[in-house]
Amino acid sequence: MPLKKYDKEEELKQQQEAEKVQEEATNKLALTIEENERLTQDENAEPLSLDQETIKKNIEEARNFYFEASKKQRRINTIVTIAVMVVLVAALVLMIALSSTVQWITYVSISIMIVALICVFIFQRFAKNKLGAKAEDYIAKLYNEIDTYLYTKEGFSDLSFKPQGQLKDEIFFDARFYKDLKSTRSRNLVSVQYKGKLLVAADLAGNILIKNRLSPMFLGKFYDYENSYDKEGKRIIMQIKGGELSRPIDDVEDLKLVDGNDTYAIYTNDEEWRKVLKQDVIKDICKLKIDKTLIDVIISIRPGKTSVGIDYVDEFMNIPVEHEFDFNQVRRTEKDLEKVLKIFDDIE
Repeated sequence: MPLKKYDKEEELKQQQEAEKVQEEATNKLALTIEENERLTQDENAEPLSLDQETIKKNIEEARNFYFEASKKQRRINTIVTIAVMVVLVAALVLMIALSSTVQWITYVSISIMIVALICVFIFQRFAKNKLGAKAEDYIAKLYNEIDTYLYTKEGFSDLSFKPQGQLKDEIFFDARFYKDLKSTRSRNLVSVQYKGKLLVAADLAGNILIKNRLSPMFLGKFYDYENSYDKEGKRIIMQIKGGELSRPIDDVEDLKLVDGNDTYAIYTNDEEWRKVLKQDVIKDICKLKIDKTLIDVIISIRPGKTSVGIDYVDEFMNIPVEHEFDFNQVRRTEKDLEKVLKIFDDIE
């Protein structure tokens, strides 16, 4: 009996200690996020260069054109809807009031209602297509400005981008961050040579199925780059841990946790993984800072490819329509991309 009592007390003690460690880690992360957020705000306070001001101006002009067009279309839709309702009510009133004395009025009223509904259907379809084309034009101009700015610097060549382009599901699936992925959705597909190797990038959501609905396990910017790692069947997965919104990588059942702390976790089946993720490489990876914009970072290294996924909050990934374009989002993407490229350089 004393032994059983001791075991129960020891178990409770261990549970309390684990909870304390978790609380300390959570508090530490919260302080880190606040500090990183302060540094980000200081960086955002820097004035834009002349080139950056020009890019912002061009994007704002495109955004304003689309926004005004969408507001105008909403007003027209309201007017058309009211007009059609008036016609329908008038036709119905005529049919009720005169159908007993004028036999053909019923057929005329029904015909008027059918024609009105067909007309409004055709108009709404035409208006939707027209506004959709303007939206695509705005998105194309937005990404044309941003991608040209980001991917025409030293080290880049042969830039190609498709604002509405879709990254193949297999490219994200092959990184094996998460189990049970069902599909991806992406846009702004970029293909560019970086230091003689192919770099592919996209804004991407990686989805799983929950209660017959797609739910994103990852939402952010995904980069896929060629490497010289050639150990067949081996892979290395790393995650910079985040806060409440972070989704821990889970496709690691065949891997071993070989290194980890409050900041990151590394899983692999390669016993010589330290030859790839040297200490200075890990330090470079950890320069991607968690704050109120960046949720977490996931990295996959396998034969021929290195993938980096940066999970951002929804507001950062959304295309602005009703509010002014914030060039600081491009600044943030630029700084994070520079860190990603350094990781690719380290891993080769």
